[in-house]
This record gives sequence, structure tokens and C-alpha cells, in this order.
Amino acid sequence: MATGVTAAKEYETITIPANTAKQFTVGSGETFENKLIDISASGADVRIVASGSDWTIRNVGVTGEADTSGPHSPGKNLGGYPNLITASGTGTIEHVYLGDGVSGDMVRKGAIGIPKSFAGHIDITEVTMNGWTGNAIYAGGAAKSSGGGGTLAFDRCLMKNNNISHLRIATDGTTVKNTVIYNTNDVPLHPINGGVVNSRGVYDGYGTESDVVTFENCDIDCTDSNTNGAASALVAAHTTFKVKNSQVKGSLIGNVETTNVGSNPSHEAPTGAPTTAKDAATGSTSTSSSSPKKRKGKQAKTTEQAKQSEKNGKKAKKAKKTKKQKKAKKAKKAKKAKKAKKNKKAKPSDPTMNHASASAAAPDSADYCFTYNGRRYCFDFHRLRRLLFGIR
Repeated sequence: MATGVTAAKEYETITIPANTAKQFTVGSGETFENKLIDISASGADVRIVASGSDWTIRNVGVTGEADTSGPHSPGKNLGGYPNLITASGTGTIEHVYLGDGVSGDMVRKGAIGIPKSFAGHIDITEVTMNGWTGNAIYAGGAAKSSGGGGTLAFDRCLMKNNNISHLRIATDGTTVKNTVIYNTNDVPLHPINGGVVNSRGVYDGYGTESDVVTFENCDIDCTDSNTNGAASALVAAHTTFKVKNSQVKGSLIGNVETTNVGSNPSHEAPTGAPTTAKDAATGSTSTSSSSPKKRKGKQAKTTEQAKQSEKNGKKAKKAKKTKKQKKAKKAKKAKKAKKAKKNKKAKPSDPTMNHASASAAAPDSADYCFTYNGRRYCFDFHRLRRLLFGIR
């Protein structure tokens, strides 16, 4: 899949022992980066809590399926953290892999959680979130009337087989670009009601119609046919989703406005979105065949072809017009030549030819003929003599 890979950076491996939960905090101005966190041991759990301003979580990969989870409602509490990352304030989550999901079904856990009080802005770039039951990312509460109203900006993210929703976002000004969301009939069961699947690509949950979330150059494919349960692509039950220059397959519910949206989404990872925990930790990036850059190139190629087609059409039209003009010019010239030929018969080409030119009649003929001003005249001498002298 990879056509180019950046140089790997050194990284730290953090192994969480069995039945152990570990939390890391990232405060204002701090950076948590180049970490490979292993939670594959039974009962191992981890959470990164970021808050304050100008914090960064970069080049972090979590390997191993989560087998502990936050509170169930209703259901058994399996313990553990509700999300791998909890973020608020102002910061950046970049080149992070949270793609191993939960262990089996009935584990309620999400990848990233944003609290209702969130009032800042977070850039989420090149983040992979697959196989979570409690939303890949939950940020809808910030759009409540009592919420903080903070905004998120997603770019080049990959999400697959997440239950409840891949993105639960609703605050005005939130943006989603160059992002791929899809299902493959392998969504883990949410523990509510004994196990359900309701996998929505993007779901709001809160907010008002004046809260606008925008999408651009995204690929979303969430339908009942590719999901082991219920699914829908976009659900704007409260807010407004504005989608442009994207490919979407699945139900559009609520206030969804589309511009230049097709129905043939790609499943390829966007450029930079890590496909393994190690790729994330080392900072390695791969360029897939249908990355936003490539797709843009394809669109540019299509546009160029359209321009060339238009140019060729104009050229053909011009050639046709020129051919028509030439034909008309030729016809006009022929008409002029015909007229000139006629005039030539009626009038000598030489103005000095005004005198008569006579010629003898044909042999054995009594006629006398001559030409004057281009016209030929003949007379019967016998008849002329009878008229003049009365000779019969």
C-alpha cells in the first residue's frame, strides 16, 4: 500500500501489566510524543488526559485490544477508563493510532472523549480510530445549551467499524476534512439491551439548526448492507451538516445539505493516517493510492480532461465554422465567376471592340451573318431581296 515512508523516529515502549490501569497527564505547553503503549495484557488499561492550552499529543500508538470499559447503562460495570484519551482546552492530537478497538463484544469503550465543558479548540490530524463501542470520539455534549461550545477540526483521519457513531460532534464551527469512515460487517456489540449495533458515520445528539458542522473531501460508507446491524451515514437530528466535494453512501437523516456529493466512497486510508501502533509511535507516514492528495490529483486530471474536451470542442466548432465559411466563399466565388462569364458574353472584354465583325455564312447557305457587341446576327438574302425589291 505504501508508496513512500518517512524516516522513523526513536520511540519509547510502555507496557501496561495485567490488571493495571495507568494514566498520563499532559498540561499547558506540554508534549506527549513518540510512545508505543501496550495494553495487550488481560485487564490492562491506559488513559491520556490533556487539558489547558497549547498541549500536544503526537506520534502515539496504543497496541492491544481493550478488555475493560467504563460504566454500562444498563449492564455490568467492567471497570477501567471510558476512553483512551480525554481532551479539553486548546491543543493538538496528531498522528495517533487507536485502531485495535475492544476485545470481543459487550465492552463499552471509546477512543477519545471530550467533556461537556469543553470551550477551546482541538486539531485532530492523522488519527486512526477503529472498533470502538462507545463512539470513536464523543464530543456531542459540548453542544448542549449548558455546554462549553468548543470546536474540533478533523483532517486526514480514518475510522472503521465503530458502534453508536464514528464521530459524535455537534458544535458550531467544527470541521471534518479529507477523512474516511466506513464499516465492514464487523462492528463490536454495545452492551446496552444485551448487545446492539447502531453504527452511524456522524451523529450529533445535541445542538440546534444554527450550529453548523462542515465536511469536505470525505469518504463515508455506513449502510445496513456493510454493517452487522443498523447503520446510517450522516444524522443531523439537531444541528446542520454541510457536506461538499465528498463521496457518501448511506442514509442522510435530518438537516444534511450536500454540494457536489457522489455515492462512491473510498476505503483507503488518507495520507498520514497510521495503520499500526508502531507506525504512529515512530512518526512513519504512508501515502495510499486514494489519499486526499491523490484524489485531488484525480479530480484535477478530470478537470484537465474536461478542459481539453472543451478546448477540442471549440477547435472542432471553429474548424466546422471555417469549413462552412470556406464553402460559402467558394460558392460566392463561383457565382461571381458565372456572372463574369455572362457579362463577358454580353460585352467584349476589350472596350475598343465596338465595330462590327462579319463572317461569311455557312457553305450552301443564303444567309449572311455577322457579330456586333458580342451578339450574332444572320439574314436570308433571298428574303431580304424580296422585301427590298419585290422580287419573287
